[in-house]
Amino acid sequence: MALHQPQDPYLLERSWQRSRDYGLSRHSRVDRLCLLRPDLQQRKQQHAQLLRYLNSSLPLFEQLQQGRRCRLLFADAEGTILFSTGDPYFGSKAQKMALANGASWHEQSMGTNAIGTALSEQKEICILGQQHFLAANHGIGCSASPVLSPSGELLGVIDISSEMGEHNQDMLLTARLMAQAVENALVINQQDTHWILNLAPDAGSLQQPWSGIIALREDGKLLGANRSARNWLQELDIPTMLSELKQGELTPLGQGMALLSRQSRSSSVASPKPAPQARSPVPHEVTALKLMARRIPLLVQGETGTGKDHLVRRLHQASQRADGPLVAVNCGALPTDLLEAELFGYVGGAFTGGSKQGRPGYVRAAHQGILFLDEIGELPLAAQTRLLRVLQEKTVTPLGSHVPEPVDFQLIAASHRNLATMVEQGEFRQDLYFRIKGFKLTLPPLREYKDEDFDRLVRTLLSELQQDDPVSGATVAGEKVLDEPVLDEQVLDETALQTLKAYSWPGNIRQLKQLLEVALVLADGNRIDLEHLPELPRCDGPATGNTRDLKSLGDQLIERTLKECNGNVSAAARQLNLSRTTIYARLKALKNC
Repeated sequence: MALHQPQDPYLLERSWQRSRDYGLSRHSRVDRLCLLRPDLQQRKQQHAQLLRYLNSSLPLFEQLQQGRRCRLLFADAEGTILFSTGDPYFGSKAQKMALANGASWHEQSMGTNAIGTALSEQKEICILGQQHFLAANHGIGCSASPVLSPSGELLGVIDISSEMGEHNQDMLLTARLMAQAVENALVINQQDTHWILNLAPDAGSLQQPWSGIIALREDGKLLGANRSARNWLQELDIPTMLSELKQGELTPLGQGMALLSRQSRSSSVASPKPAPQARSPVPHEVTALKLMARRIPLLVQGETGTGKDHLVRRLHQASQRADGPLVAVNCGALPTDLLEAELFGYVGGAFTGGSKQGRPGYVRAAHQGILFLDEIGELPLAAQTRLLRVLQEKTVTPLGSHVPEPVDFQLIAASHRNLATMVEQGEFRQDLYFRIKGFKLTLPPLREYKDEDFDRLVRTLLSELQQDDPVSGATVAGEKVLDEPVLDEQVLDETALQTLKAYSWPGNIRQLKQLLEVALVLADGNRIDLEHLPELPRCDGPATGNTRDLKSLGDQLIERTLKECNGNVSAAARQLNLSRTTIYARLKALKNC
């Protein structure tokens, strides 16, 4: 095999000169330094978290180097081997001793070698045979990649070593992937991590080991980033991004894509408990998770604003696919002429105006994660047919291609429309309906909440909004957040609470949350009372299902939102989380009244 030359042509020259400066010669006797057991255990303890993540990544090494006579090593920043695994029969007795835990491979004692030189140069490197400075090491080949902390500090290197004649160039790639996997785990699993921001040139590269990963605290403060993300940091305005990005949705960013997700806290590390999310009283979530473990599709139904997206995020975070992507797609907001390209992807040159590189599409982007098709009832019949085939065959064929690609995802569909009625009217495929309706979850409208459920929701929303508020949040920073925040008259006047209960809420939880957010600002730290609820109609009696014409209130909400959006139907649809078809239908009905 031809010797692999380092990318930097002067790297070997610099390393050999350092070896001479250390007083070594080509035929120097190798005095192998090895830590005593107590010192070795102390070093391992210092890197316990890193070694744990390395252990969990071993299946990647075994898959890529299966059957090869080689060993995988981790050496700390001092060049001391703390982890060694792989083929037990590789190497002579002397080489086995040199590659054992506690052995040192710093350039000062071993001259030019992959571990020591990668540490000195802080670059990945492959050193083969006679490229080693010491003749005693000419019989081996080594590839090493540095491992950096979330702040960019050098922690050590991952090395793959083998007999010189059996070393392959893909061993450097494996070392790099292992280092990236460990770095990513270190970034994501920091104690105060609340938000994870994934960055990549395209949607298909998100969630890959080489994608950019940025860890943020709940207040948006940067905690760390992997090496790929550091190339993005100078161009990012993180506070602005956090206000614009929607959790779980793919968003174009410059020449690439971004995905914001909330980090699930499954470890036992003590940390402040995050504010509880607003939730509907759904008794079947445990059942839904069990069904998801068997890959059974879920159908979530409920009026607009009842919390379907919040439910899906909770299920994602608690599911076996929590480490995979959650790709949320509003089917009603997809452009009609590009709908299939957006969903199923396309190859370069598939159509005029498309990307030269093609796009993976939302379905492939959800591989090994969850695909959430919101407002699935808005899909045209042609797209329904293609989706049915994807679900049946578990493959997707991008536009312009004839090669099906396997996909593995959990499907969750949602709609505010009655899909069974749409099937009867020929607007939705019956076979697709039964395919997506493995288990049905129905979220109740806010007007049907029991008093105790409504009270719980209001105090949860107020607690969440106060935590997010930069002024009030500063006064509670570091305080323990309660599972059930106390709602008393110091926060919300009893008359105001009863008025909230009396309203019919055509916009459901979304409308309630927005109204409370406005009330908190108007109250300016004082108790919320009726004067801080200017958008809320006054009711003298208790709420009933027939208190007011709900459709009329919904139409008023649509008209007001359209006015705020200067007549832009697409913008109003996004703000109301309705499809454009629904808005056009209501406008047509109003015009005919």
